[in-house]
Amino acid sequence: MLRTIIRLLTLFFAAFIFLIGIAPPKQAPDTFQTQAFARLPLKYEGRRKPVDTFARNLLTVLSGRQSIRTDDGRSLSAVEWLLDGISGKHEALDYKVFRIENLDVLSSLGLEERKRFRYSYMELAPRMEELDQLARTAFAKENRARDLYDRQIIRLSNKVFLFESTLASFEDPSVIPLEQRLATAQRYMQLERNSIPLAVAPHTGQERWRPLMSSLLSGPMTSADPLAMKYAAFLQAYRVGDVDGFNRSLMEYGSQLNEENPAAFHKIGFELFFNRLDAFVRAKWMYLLVFLLSCFGWLLRKDGLLDVAGILMAASFIPHTFGIVARCFLSGYPPITNLYSSAIFIGWAAVACGIILEIGFRDRTRGVGNLIGSIAGFLTLLIAQYLAGDGDTMEQMRAVLDTRFWLATHVITVAMGYVATFVVGGMGLFYILAGLFTRRLDAATEDDMYRMMYGTTCFALLFSFVGTVLGGLWADDSWGRFWGWDPKENGALLIVMWNAILLHARYGRMIRHRGFAVMAVFGNIVTAWSWFGVNQLSVGLHSYGFTDSAGFWLMVFVLSQLVVCGLGFIPSPYWKSGAGVE
Repeated sequence: MLRTIIRLLTLFFAAFIFLIGIAPPKQAPDTFQTQAFARLPLKYEGRRKPVDTFARNLLTVLSGRQSIRTDDGRSLSAVEWLLDGISGKHEALDYKVFRIENLDVLSSLGLEERKRFRYSYMELAPRMEELDQLARTAFAKENRARDLYDRQIIRLSNKVFLFESTLASFEDPSVIPLEQRLATAQRYMQLERNSIPLAVAPHTGQERWRPLMSSLLSGPMTSADPLAMKYAAFLQAYRVGDVDGFNRSLMEYGSQLNEENPAAFHKIGFELFFNRLDAFVRAKWMYLLVFLLSCFGWLLRKDGLLDVAGILMAASFIPHTFGIVARCFLSGYPPITNLYSSAIFIGWAAVACGIILEIGFRDRTRGVGNLIGSIAGFLTLLIAQYLAGDGDTMEQMRAVLDTRFWLATHVITVAMGYVATFVVGGMGLFYILAGLFTRRLDAATEDDMYRMMYGTTCFALLFSFVGTVLGGLWADDSWGRFWGWDPKENGALLIVMWNAILLHARYGRMIRHRGFAVMAVFGNIVTAWSWFGVNQLSVGLHSYGFTDSAGFWLMVFVLSQLVVCGLGFIPSPYWKSGAGVE
């Protein structure tokens, strides 16, 4: 009876964590209906999305957060911040939203280091000439010749241009001088044309999405687009603080657009729900809780803690799954299209493997599946949260990659090979640390873990090999050659070869339990290199996932795995598990 009550309370706790805050906040009738504004559709980077998504992504790119705190202590959501900016409120230029962490960049621009490293547009404005010269110098270098300072300058320059172009597409040109915007446009010629938000949807008399200002200025005011005029009207009302005028014009705009082009609102409501659910961030912290409970439960032999951890693991896996399915529905693509989506998918599959292992091995190794699945889920979702800072994670695919068949076959299959290899490496890591620092790794537990590692390695070899072959077929279809020794292709081949070496060493009796575990941990390095490392080379046909600081964290990860491998060579008498370890 007590166990049933604990399970029900655990489920209630998980439901509370994932459901709290998903309902839209209620707004009084006499206040600005910003939630209604958040529901309006716009088109950006080739994808139709609600204003809410655009605001969240833009603020995340600039600031690394989805809300800001003003100097007077007010907290503004991403939508409120965007509305302040595009309506022309001059105080919006004083909001500290530009995150600049590089001390050399701060020194070059004459900015002082401060807590949280965030600066306003008005603080940067007097230094635009210096930034312009630095950006020109950095852009003139070849990609491989740019150092960290150059990349950070370019990154800041892109942020400034993104902010300026967004305001200019909505706003009165007097807010940002025309000369400055033209200089900015020249400075960033390399940016794509679709980097301007298109706020006015197709409707009667207009067949294309268009920026607000071009819709207003395309002809005499007497013949201006009436829908664009309504959009401009509620922005003007917001700027002067006219609540009734804002709400009325906003309602008129939404009603007319819905009447003339209801398809513009397709999936908008669902995407707003998806944004509020924030399934991946909530699941990340739940996986961390599962890991801690599983650690204590396994070390202290507390089945109750393991039971609670298992329930939380399954309960977190459900919204994680929903999030992936929702992304497929919204984007129209299979689960993996970029590094961000690969991280959330690999984490999801690792959690699924952990649940399967937990069900299949319920005796001596109970809790190991939860430990491995939860830490993999937490770390991959943490990586995904970092990668989300690059902008919309559901952007349109480039033409050479926009093939749904290969995305659904090669990419998913090779990702499953990544997952299985990481899971084996996680089990090897657990084997070494548990044997070295605890007395839980007796002979029977060791045998069970060895069988788990062996079976998962067979799975990893199969999927990594098939996925690599499918990748060659895709390359032949897209580029006219099956294999070209591209860095990414070499990385995929390394995973296949390492899993094959691992199995051959086992069949040839060159290694036993501990040797298998050490080689499995080294497999984490091989897989991480294929997943992230080759992208840091900035060469080859697959070098479109570069991130500035990934190289540092990749090296930290590699060093940590080498340390664990070194611990695996400590002689058995020094292991707490002692003679039971082979």
